[in-house]
Amino acid sequence: MSKRLWRSRATWWITAGMPSCMRPGPSRGSARADVRLRAAVAWYFGNLFGRIEGGGILPYYCDTQRVGRFAVRPDELARGAGEALFRLCVGMAMFQARRDVVIMRQQRMSSAALVRRLTSPSTLRRAIGKNGCPKLASPDLFDLGCDVARIRGAADCGLRPGAMCHVKEATIAFNRTGDMGKLPTSAWLRLWKAGGFRDLLRGALAQEREPTRRAALLVNELARVHRVGRKLATMFVSALSTPALAPGLTPWFPEVDGNELVVIDTNVARGVDALRGVEAPRTYAARERWIKEEAAKLDLKRFRRDVPSFSPRLVQQALYSFCSKSNRAARGDGCVGLQAPCASCAPALCPFALRAGS
Repeated sequence: MSKRLWRSRATWWITAGMPSCMRPGPSRGSARADVRLRAAVAWYFGNLFGRIEGGGILPYYCDTQRVGRFAVRPDELARGAGEALFRLCVGMAMFQARRDVVIMRQQRMSSAALVRRLTSPSTLRRAIGKNGCPKLASPDLFDLGCDVARIRGAADCGLRPGAMCHVKEATIAFNRTGDMGKLPTSAWLRLWKAGGFRDLLRGALAQEREPTRRAALLVNELARVHRVGRKLATMFVSALSTPALAPGLTPWFPEVDGNELVVIDTNVARGVDALRGVEAPRTYAARERWIKEEAAKLDLKRFRRDVPSFSPRLVQQALYSFCSKSNRAARGDGCVGLQAPCASCAPALCPFALRAGS
């Protein structure tokens, strides 16, 4: 019997009795990733990574020139200071369903006092203590029972109409849908009042042994905050646990590993759907699964030696960056104004070739 055949049979006997989740999958790189996705990943590592983001570049959420007073101090983020993580959570949540350039402009224009009211746990604690609303008794009661809404440019509620309220003030400050102002208070009630991010992390470490599963668990916990949800929770956890995107500023790594997390926003969803075809299911889970499957076929070290071989999060970030028309235009991308895709482009994904994208 040849050594190759013997090893093959030995592997079968070892794994035959294992549950499917424990069996080794196909080796990474054994199949070829979608050539269009590979082109987008190559473009990302050749044009953005280590120049605009990742690879030691200060992340946008620490850069006062980009997000103003919402910026988190790098030294506080590096040590996982609770107040810094709370500011990061609220600041990131503002990006939902809006273009990055629009939200960054809004954040830069926000005063120190306004940012403090929205992102300071101690300021929120005092505001909640002074507020006589009975809906603040518990996070579930608040999330389900507070009916603050925007009414003719103002913010009010049905329970205590006309009464001064920090939630109403936050609603006006965010300048979004009526219940957006509930987010900081919901985060305080669900996370901070119960012990903050330190206790949240401690619970994940005790409950799960695998760092990637801990990341998924933390996403589920954070997604319970009002108006956060899965996408924003994934952005937050991965920011704290994916070192390639922010070396030295990921305090939860290696105990928590965010490399297998995937953020599905509008740009990523559009890109995934363009690559999979019209009949593929258009759900968050299906798109996430596809990116992970394709990432398993790529060895990212062929693009950059200082990144992990396998990181769906980096593959997703490459797809997002390639497909985001507004972000590329804001950076003065050379493809702006071209009448046809360049020779190395992936036309199915390129927002300039498609004349679409956000």
